[in-house]
Amino acid sequence: MLSALVESEAWRVLTGSLERAVEQSEEGTALRGMSSQITRERHLLTLLTMPVLDLFKPYDLNTYSGTALGLLTGRGRPYSADEMEHFITNGVRVGWVEPLTANAASWATQLWAADGPQATDATSLRSSAGLSPAEGDVPPYLYWDWHVKAVYSDYHLPRTKHGTSDRIVGARKQLMLHDAAGHLLFMRTYRGDTHLIDGMVDGTAYYEGLAKSQRLTHQIFDREGLSVAHFKELIDDDERQFTTCLRSNQYDSVDSFDLCGSFQPFRYDKHGEVVQEIAEAGYVLKDRRKGEDDLSLRAILLRKPADDDEAHLYVIITPDWDTPAADVANRYRARQSKQENAIRDWWLPLGGDVNIGYDKHPVENSELAKQKEELEARLERLERYIPACEDRLERTQRQHQKHTNRYQAEWEAAQQEIQQGIQQREAQGDAALDIYRWAKVEEACLEEQMESLHTRIEAAAEKVEKEQEKRQRYRKEQQEKEQELAKVTQTMAEHPMYELDDRKDQLIGALRVFLISVLQWLRDTAFPESYAHATYETLAPFLQMGGFVLEHPQYIEVRLDGFWQSAKQRDLEEVVAHCNARQFAAPDGRPLRFSICPAPGHI
Repeated sequence: MLSALVESEAWRVLTGSLERAVEQSEEGTALRGMSSQITRERHLLTLLTMPVLDLFKPYDLNTYSGTALGLLTGRGRPYSADEMEHFITNGVRVGWVEPLTANAASWATQLWAADGPQATDATSLRSSAGLSPAEGDVPPYLYWDWHVKAVYSDYHLPRTKHGTSDRIVGARKQLMLHDAAGHLLFMRTYRGDTHLIDGMVDGTAYYEGLAKSQRLTHQIFDREGLSVAHFKELIDDDERQFTTCLRSNQYDSVDSFDLCGSFQPFRYDKHGEVVQEIAEAGYVLKDRRKGEDDLSLRAILLRKPADDDEAHLYVIITPDWDTPAADVANRYRARQSKQENAIRDWWLPLGGDVNIGYDKHPVENSELAKQKEELEARLERLERYIPACEDRLERTQRQHQKHTNRYQAEWEAAQQEIQQGIQQREAQGDAALDIYRWAKVEEACLEEQMESLHTRIEAAAEKVEKEQEKRQRYRKEQQEKEQELAKVTQTMAEHPMYELDDRKDQLIGALRVFLISVLQWLRDTAFPESYAHATYETLAPFLQMGGFVLEHPQYIEVRLDGFWQSAKQRDLEEVVAHCNARQFAAPDGRPLRFSICPAPGHI
């Protein structure tokens, strides 16, 4: 692995980055582990290769009894846990974290974009993205995603949902950018409550600002990155495209889309039976911001053939209307194999879930601050609603009184006319029964005439009652919200949130970017073709193999123990032959000569 570090230029970039950080620091060489170039390089080499030996943090050195780290650094014995802890701390103190992060991203991008045996060829990249080799220049499709690292602490830390445990836990979030072949290009650490959209916006600006990086014109991410505002910003730049998928609650069925054609076969099983169908459609993504237009996108619908169960409908969206639908679907589906599997097969086995550094400082409790903001916003609205409700109530009461007075006046006037009519008929000598019948008819006509006014009175009375209930409800809610706000404010003062200092973790993470790329480069360069897609678990027996080192003035001889299994022994022989053919060299320039002991296990 040491020879691969040198051959891939990783060692030159690492040591140069550390030297510049030490030189620019005021404390510099006065710090422990930073006294001389040899000392710094030995510490760096130890820290970089520890994960290969299943040593993921300095504390693990307390139980380490091997000799590999001592042989690797030329000291004869490895550094202690205390020594490495000081080296990490001092690396943070000299300001090495940000330069190392930038150098890791620039170097990894250049490594996997370069031509030559160490880079993945264009045909392989197109194939991994689901494209045919015959297509022309294919823009690089890069994949964004989080890796959530749970942090268990007695202090209240920024929290998020942990995908594996399906719990809300305190966490760190590591934003990762992978290329279409599954190579890790960039990693940066964020607070546990950071949203993927915020991470992608910040990560894009950071990554594109680096030397030797590339412009992120084609981004693929999961449904957590759904944001109309972000989509519009991407589309405003004519060169940028994105691909993601919809949440299941954003559509009801196929009828929610404007189909551009019928479903066609997309994927087949080993028997030639269609297992998935594909169709193109249009989809309007609602923008709930006031005054903003909705966004029209292209939707790629995937479902089981002749399946009426809409739960199996899978929808991919993109503003790209030119690329064939099958290619868009294949590119997005490749996110699982190229990114999710890369995290599982490389990041996690090399200590990606191990937290380094628990330094923290109190910050505003973001969860309670959000509740406080919502309560204050609601109280502000209630302060507007209550006076407006009282004004409406006063107008309604006046209107009700007006209709009531008019009703009473007209009713009394009409009753007087009826009484006068009765008196006139009595004076004329009409029969009492006729007078009674006439009075009843007049009263019925009066009630019919007054019905519309009576309806207005009832409607006004009902409105008065509703406004009174609404005012009472608003006042009650205002009182409750004020009590909740006081309680939240007091809780914020009594229970602060603590933000983790992520610089140590980021430093180790940036070194891990170098380590993973070097191991993948070594796999592609020195191992047989059958190892083209090998994971770290497959390579670990080769990397952790025993042996011994013989130093000569002109070269360094490395004798490997070997395997008892004949198949692995043949693979090892081929690896040794490739390494000797490439004439790998040690950091001091002396060539390395590899060989295998004749009897495996005798060392």
